Amino acid sequence: MKILIKGIGGSDTHSGIYGLKGEIAPGTELTLQDEPPAAWAGKYEVIEKNASSGAVALTGKNKAELLAIAKAENVTVEDNATNADIVSAIELAREEAAKA
Repeated sequence: MKILIKGIGGSDTHSGIYGLKGEIAPGTELTLQDEPPAAWAGKYEVIEKNASSGAVALTGKNKAELLAIAKAENVTVEDNATNADIVSAIELAREEAAKA
């Protein structure tokens, strides 16, 4: 996920986030693999979420399980789709949703 560091009270100019290596200044964009630390709450804005954030894993699933995931995520899949086709359709839908 990409976040934008905000200053005190959401300011773009006042004090950022401090850690072991000093200040991360307001206006700094960071790319994180996981959720930001709880102590950062209110001090950043999410710019872009990870496509797979909170998503069900697709590896090791059989066709019935993949079809159930596709249905749950409102992904349209052709009747004759292979497992690879279903996975591709789900991943594409997740990427499109992350961009929105």
